[in-house]
Amino acid sequence: MATLPLAGVRILDFTWAQQGPVSTVMLADMGAEIIKIEKRQGELGRNPVGTAPMPHPVPYFVAHNRGKHSLALDVTTPQGREVVMRLVARVDAVVSNMRPGAMDALGLGYEDMRAVNPRLVYAAASTYGPLGPKATRRGFDIIGQALGGLMSQTGPEGAPPTPAGACISDTVGALHLCAGLLGGLVQAQRTGEGCQVDVSLYGTQIALQAWEIDQTSMLGKQLPRAGSGHPIAGGTWGTYETADGHIVLGGISGERFRALCGVIERPDLFDASPDDARRDANITEILATLRAAFRRQPNAYWLDRLEQAGVPTAPVQTYRDVLDDPEARANGYITKLPHPHYGEITVVGSAIQFDREPTALPGPPPELGDHTEVYLEELGYDWDDITRLREADVI
Repeated sequence: MATLPLAGVRILDFTWAQQGPVSTVMLADMGAEIIKIEKRQGELGRNPVGTAPMPHPVPYFVAHNRGKHSLALDVTTPQGREVVMRLVARVDAVVSNMRPGAMDALGLGYEDMRAVNPRLVYAAASTYGPLGPKATRRGFDIIGQALGGLMSQTGPEGAPPTPAGACISDTVGALHLCAGLLGGLVQAQRTGEGCQVDVSLYGTQIALQAWEIDQTSMLGKQLPRAGSGHPIAGGTWGTYETADGHIVLGGISGERFRALCGVIERPDLFDASPDDARRDANITEILATLRAAFRRQPNAYWLDRLEQAGVPTAPVQTYRDVLDDPEARANGYITKLPHPHYGEITVVGSAIQFDREPTALPGPPPELGDHTEVYLEELGYDWDDITRLREADVI
């Protein structure tokens, strides 16, 4: 694609850690210029808690900040705030995942910035949301998973509440933040007026489980744990052990169930349960038969036969499997990225394509403050001004 959809859009990025930065990585992939405002020591993501210090950006920072430009600035100083406000006049959106009220306390809230740029879209991510008594509480990914109910549903009955094996709460929050910001940009383009956009870990985890939570609300009963399948889909939907790994089945009904019974050479299983009602009644016996059958042969044997029969299936892949998967590479979901210190590295790419082309990543993550002087010069600061700001520890 010659020109990406957000080419020419400029976004001032006050995000850190994961929920906010993932949203602005997505915007960078779509062509936006991301101006990342970092404290002079760099944001937490450059060496997150629990990782050994590294001389160059860690995988955490690479994943969440590739393709951005860094401006190292002390925004608690009057001079730092002046730099920010000059930039606000030149950008289309501001993104933050500081606690509600933190930006306002710095004089960098929505009303402060809107006075400078009425078209500005001001997008903010938080833990609980901007309203309610808990609005200003801190939170991280696992807090969102716990609050939204996901942990209570994950894992087998009788097991402790189980978090997902990835930071799904932060990432789902980022997806909604990106979507809300894009909606705000459309409004600004149509009306000339910007808006304030808010999302939270709590709210987006609830939204992630709309079907399951509505099921509980409308039927008045708590759902069972997901176990190796899904608490509502039930039936044959789930995970099955094979001779050398695991596969999953989904959407098995009607003729697909007949095909499945043919693949395991048990047509009598279909004859005994030819419709959904009888399958539900006999599900314990059906599952026991399937599990015994699948354990007799390896993944490749079953995947080949199930796919030929039109039965929806897939292997349970490890991260290493994903990295080596030609399908992921063909679509750009796993791609190569040049890095000034590590050479060419293999990284997760964009999940969004335009014009049926894998999205080319805009570049590696920025060195701390790599564009500080560039943006200051654009704003009218000369080198004497820049030197004074550096001597005053503003940049």
